[in-house]
Amino acid sequence: MNVTHWRVEELKHYSADIVWLDAEGARRAYDLVGLHDSKTHLGLNINTVDSVERLAFGNDAAIATKWLRAHMPGTQQVVVVFGEDECFVCSSVFVVENWSDIFIPSRDDAMMYSKDTPLILFYCHENQFEAGQRIVFD
Repeated sequence: MNVTHWRVEELKHYSADIVWLDAEGARRAYDLVGLHDSKTHLGLNINTVDSVERLAFGNDAAIATKWLRAHMPGTQQVVVVFGEDECFVCSSVFVVENWSDIFIPSRDDAMMYSKDTPLILFYCHENQFEAGQRIVFD
């Protein structure tokens, strides 16, 4: 990861909780989420993701946090992917507690996936989440 990237600077106060992926790791993560990103709408691809659930939360961060907590149970390693060179690893607990500070300031869409389970999530800049299970998981 290029440490001069603006997103690294934006999230530097979380440097103890997140690990930015190097170029090769970021490319692999970006390619993986590309398999599960819908080509027809903002969200998850129903052809590669099972059991998709959606939440449109408007400005209600408490509802979104509660929903995330229910969809990201326990502690998992999660990869957060903003773009092909903007990816980091953190714990699911960290995402649940800090999602609004991670996603809302930049107003960018992002995808997250668990390294431990088939869980995949999509965050839409229009204050929506989707969660599902990757059909092919290894």
